[in-house]
Amino acid sequence: METTHWTLIIVFTTVGVAFAAGFVMFALWAIRAGQFKDVEGVKYRMMDDFNPKDRKQEGPDEFKG
Repeated sequence: METTHWTLIIVFTTVGVAFAAGFVMFALWAIRAGQFKDVEGVKYRMMDDFNPKDRKQEGPDEFKG
């Protein structure tokens, strides 16, 4: 079975456009779902979750605040 160059060009173009459309749909879904709403807040939330009073006194390296 012999395929012409145009057949391969059409197949590869179709596959490429399908991948690109899938990526765009995935990106739009992530934006609408709020995945990129608070990108900076994650690193500050880490500090809010830390409560030194809940930890046991383990030694001299313990945070005292």
